Amino acid sequence: MGRSTVHYADNKTNNALKKLHNKLRPAGTPVQRVEYIIELLLLRIFETKLKQDDEFKPLRKLFSNDYKWKNPKTGKEENNINRLFSYLTTVSNEQILAELNDNFFPFYSTILQSARQVFESNLTQKVQDQLVLIEEVFSNSNFTNNVNSGNLGEVISIVANDIEEERLLKTDLLGDAIESALSETGGTKDIGLFRTPGHIRYFMTALVEPNFDDIVFDPACGTGGFLFDVYEFVMQRYLNDKKWPGDKSHPELKKWFEKYFENNPIEMPSESQAIQFYRNGVAGIEYLGMIRKMAAINFYIRGLNPDNIQQGDSLAKFNPVIDKESKSIVLANPPFGAERDQEAYPDVWSEYAKESETTILFVKLMFELIKQGGRCAVVVSEGFHTWDQFSAKALRKMLLDEAQLKAIISLPQGLFVSKNGQGPKTSILLFEKGGKTDWVWFYKVSNDGYTMGTNRKEQKGNQLVECLTLFHKFVKHGKKPPETKNQFCIPAEWIKTLDPRIKEKIRTETRFDMEAKGKIDKEKKIEDLDYKIKTKKITESDKSIELKVFDQMLENRIQNEIAKRIDKAYNYSFNLANYKSTISESQIADWKEVLKHKRSNGEVTLEEVYKKLKSSKPENILPYLLKLNLTNSLEADIAREYINNIDNELIDKHQELNLIKEILNSKRKYPFVKLKDILIEYQNFIYINNEKKYKQLTVSNTGEVKLREIVT
Repeated sequence: MGRSTVHYADNKTNNALKKLHNKLRPAGTPVQRVEYIIELLLLRIFETKLKQDDEFKPLRKLFSNDYKWKNPKTGKEENNINRLFSYLTTVSNEQILAELNDNFFPFYSTILQSARQVFESNLTQKVQDQLVLIEEVFSNSNFTNNVNSGNLGEVISIVANDIEEERLLKTDLLGDAIESALSETGGTKDIGLFRTPGHIRYFMTALVEPNFDDIVFDPACGTGGFLFDVYEFVMQRYLNDKKWPGDKSHPELKKWFEKYFENNPIEMPSESQAIQFYRNGVAGIEYLGMIRKMAAINFYIRGLNPDNIQQGDSLAKFNPVIDKESKSIVLANPPFGAERDQEAYPDVWSEYAKESETTILFVKLMFELIKQGGRCAVVVSEGFHTWDQFSAKALRKMLLDEAQLKAIISLPQGLFVSKNGQGPKTSILLFEKGGKTDWVWFYKVSNDGYTMGTNRKEQKGNQLVECLTLFHKFVKHGKKPPETKNQFCIPAEWIKTLDPRIKEKIRTETRFDMEAKGKIDKEKKIEDLDYKIKTKKITESDKSIELKVFDQMLENRIQNEIAKRIDKAYNYSFNLANYKSTISESQIADWKEVLKHKRSNGEVTLEEVYKKLKSSKPENILPYLLKLNLTNSLEADIAREYINNIDNELIDKHQELNLIKEILNSKRKYPFVKLKDILIEYQNFIYINNEKKYKQLTVSNTGEVKLREIVT
């Protein structure tokens, strides 16, 4: 997976984060600098929530002028005004480091104890969960002397003045802090986090349409972007205050969301719904401890349960007894090509427990997690569509046979990049567990609303808007949108069909190989039986019976091997563009006109039609050609190959065959020519000098073949 190229924050915030990294450069690696920045941001976020969040209202007393407490270390009465972030802006550069280490961090690492003294009743579950997180973050905090004290005043000033309060509470600011670290050499390697662009998260959230009753999960959640966007989406469906996706989002996408929320409101949740949504509704797992902490802080900012973010290996944590079919929605962008933490994951997939490609294991995990009727939207590299290992093919088949694969949405190449260049081409898979896939909608996004390159700028014509509109108007209701050049539907049967020519080749080659080996084995068998007859252990009749049994067993082995090899040859490719033929609508109309007076025969499958074409005389094949669908690239290719293999003299005698050949071969840059007609045997000898060493065999434009020797 590659780093996103879209700037998540506005320019002012991006510049502020870059300045923070520069000022804290003496503090150490990008990872260390990010941790310092996060702790300072959290101090300001806490003060902001204290002012704005009504659930924290009782806690305001703890920081008032009137509240006094006795410091056991000094024996003096103190108040806590000097423990709010804004106080740091009044402290001299020389004193900031000591204030943080001696005054702030110890206080916030035990804030629960202080909070209980000012709450008249028990702390609410929400406040308690959030204060537990505050204690966790600051329990081991310590700004070392590497943090240049002379720069700390400037650092505090940037955090206080250059980042708007709205950015603190409504965006993935912590993720932005990491993103600025990723822009530096070594940042990617040190931090190991790659983010999904905000507009893609919004888009994917709108595809699965969560509500208060859903249980949403991200098994590779990073800083929690998908999860808090789910929360914001659900709240917008209820409140519709137009605060999400926010003014910084792409204007065309923002306009689509405004219309969606207007037309798709949900009622205020009941108390039980609200409790369930807080406790279980939005959750995730993150592998890295530091990143998990950031995701938990993001949950704290939004009033979600920070404890819902776990740390660890999602694949290893999966317990089928507890977790199987426990989620209604999974949204994720799992790591591409990540290292496995353990040798095998039998709970995820016993049959392919040792699969090395973690993307396959993650998609299988998501399939296992969602309930019947549950939805999943996941980003995968486009290699996933055609990977040839048995696990990949089995998983693609599973998504067709045990789920409804609703859509494959191809994303632009430049969406993910890193310092080393472009990342992989990616797609979104959207599926619903249960039932079977009848057809799959393919949409190719070329313009996601931003220009290509490392510094992507907003542009008009955002295709994500059209994609969402078509999905909600047609696809989600089981209807096919009118086909265009960048979107179409492919029947699942096309994906599950194996070229009958491949089957024929497998049958021929397998039978040839096994009969040749069987012939040798049979000769040995006959020799052994003849010896037994000679020694009067068996009769000729016994020999005849044993040879019949041998032949039957050989035939059974051949049939079994053929079936096994054919089964392995199925690919179930999700590269949907390859299923569409290049034959134009006008060519198809001409084809139908030529065959309109013919009636198709009873053959149903492509293999049956192919066998009839192979066994019938050319003049009798028109009813079978009528069975072929020229919009299918495979069927069109079979028709073209068959017609082009008919002798031209015979074609010329039959007007209909002649017209069909013209239709199939028209509008093509190069004519179809039989390979045997253009191959020329090379008859000049190549002489090898045993005293020389050669490095290359070359063929010149004139057809001359030469050996290039190594010059020493």
